[in-house]
Amino acid sequence: MASNGSSTKPAKITVLISGSGTNLQALMDACNTPALPNATIIHVISDRKDAYGLKRAEAAGIPTTYHGILPYKKKYPDDSPNPHYQEARRVYDADLAEIVCRNKPDIIVCAGFMRILSTAFLAPVKATNTPIINLHPSLHGDLVGAGCIKRAWEEFEAGKRKETGIMIHYVIAEVDMGEPIVQEKIAIEGCGSLAELEERIHGREHGLIVEGTRIVIEGRRGEGENEG
Repeated sequence: MASNGSSTKPAKITVLISGSGTNLQALMDACNTPALPNATIIHVISDRKDAYGLKRAEAAGIPTTYHGILPYKKKYPDDSPNPHYQEARRVYDADLAEIVCRNKPDIIVCAGFMRILSTAFLAPVKATNTPIINLHPSLHGDLVGAGCIKRAWEEFEAGKRKETGIMIHYVIAEVDMGEPIVQEKIAIEGCGSLAELEERIHGREHGLIVEGTRIVIEGRRGEGENEG
């Protein structure tokens, strides 16, 4: 790791992913550069075994863990009409929290992690005072949940909107409603298709996830200095 001349301990980042890991790659490339100084990714966890992001991390020598839901579904069959209260999900999330917290990260970054984190995960992580942040392809309070880019495109085609956005926000139990750390508006006009809008949005995500991570890390260091 290159030194930046500071005696501050490197901020330890754990990243949760589900897919190709392009946002993970942006974080990896930014560590120990002016964009994200004195930071290191200590663990990458995926809920999908074939996620290419795991290969990116392994190639860089970063420890990885595959934590899939299927064994939990087999052990705890779904007998609830409300998926938010499935025992499989509760135990899965509790185990995920244990896996994440054992390395004592300074920040947890959801970089394209496609699972909703329940209180079974959030409560034990909150007890460690470790911030959890997430990348979401919409502005705060606008579009929540899955399929935001597609919904924004459909509203654009219907003449109901001209722009959408992306944000990095704190993760809380209310999905996509945590306090925004940084967000950016993105114009839809000029895109000829949903695919073009997706490309425009994804192209801006890489810089924003790095910026949001840096803001939180620097804020925590500031708090530590004040406490000292």
